Amino acid sequence: MQKKVKNIAVTFSFLIALALFTGMCVKMYFNPVAVSESERRPLAQFPEEITWESIVDRTSIEKFEDYSVDQFPFREFFRSLKAKFHLNVMGLAENNGLAVKDGYIAKIEQEFNDELVDYSLGRLQYVYEKFLKENGGDKFVAIVPDKNYFLGKEYGYPAPDYDKLAGEVKEALSGMEYIDLFGLLELDDYYRTDTHWSQDKIDAVADKLLAELGAADRVTGEYKENQLYPFYGVYYGQSALKPTPDTITYLTSDILDACTVYDYETGETYGIYNFEKFEGKDGYDFFLSGTKALLRIDNPNATTDEELIVFRDSFGSSITPLLAEGYKSVYVVDIRYVVPDMLDRFIDFEGKDVLYIYSALILNSKSFK
Repeated sequence: MQKKVKNIAVTFSFLIALALFTGMCVKMYFNPVAVSESERRPLAQFPEEITWESIVDRTSIEKFEDYSVDQFPFREFFRSLKAKFHLNVMGLAENNGLAVKDGYIAKIEQEFNDELVDYSLGRLQYVYEKFLKENGGDKFVAIVPDKNYFLGKEYGYPAPDYDKLAGEVKEALSGMEYIDLFGLLELDDYYRTDTHWSQDKIDAVADKLLAELGAADRVTGEYKENQLYPFYGVYYGQSALKPTPDTITYLTSDILDACTVYDYETGETYGIYNFEKFEGKDGYDFFLSGTKALLRIDNPNATTDEELIVFRDSFGSSITPLLAEGYKSVYVVDIRYVVPDMLDRFIDFEGKDVLYIYSALILNSKSFK
């Protein structure tokens, strides 16, 4: 009798759990989650149309599989459980392509995609040939290594051939002088939960760039450190580990505080740092208000009439302010978000210094497409 009661209780509990899970799946069907805030990506939705043809060619089946994974009940809990099990119990070196070492989280790349790199460099070549080749100013190019470079160098993680990438950049942009930044950086110069470098730790990089640009004697390099906490980098949610957030340390001075930033997209003028952006989805957008096609930093205290044009990705958002003291104006261009052919409507390229500064991550991505 006791065994029968036990079996009934187990069966009843199973049926209740099954009913609850089914109910949650139905609820997720009618109220799907559109975006994963932790992963910063849209989540798959139920297939809009299911036909016999889409079943035969597996299109609908694959879409449903993606949907079932992305809209699974208690998904964030199970993501966290899986990540901790892989890293802490099984002792794996990575989880879902993310390495975790000494508190640093980084995406693992084993090799560069030649097609993507060639396309990215082709876009930079186009701008050089059209606007820069005959402009008369000094022209430089620099690559920002990502954290994967240091994980490979220091901990033996698989890493692509960065020397090969540097060689391809030099060849594609042979009319520009290459500035090597790799030896000036280390893993500790980057945020633990994000891809980017920390502004307070790249003074050696800024000094090197200014020296090559011939502007070092126009910059004091005297700054006050200020902090913002907590900063949840892109890997904070993607890792599903809930690590300790980072702190953004940003630099100010009387000169930087007086600088203004003109946004060609909106016609607005604001400061170098945007505190509202820090509270947004990506706190790193605090620097130069994040993704912008074309900006101009004006320095009213400049001791020169020299002007600089910086072609950059998001890494340039935090390094460019440290170059601003050495120039009357700095044009900040992101050709991923502006048609290059339109640039001469806003910028007179004649006689201006030019700096290309791009991360290896961006050169090896679809960002320029």
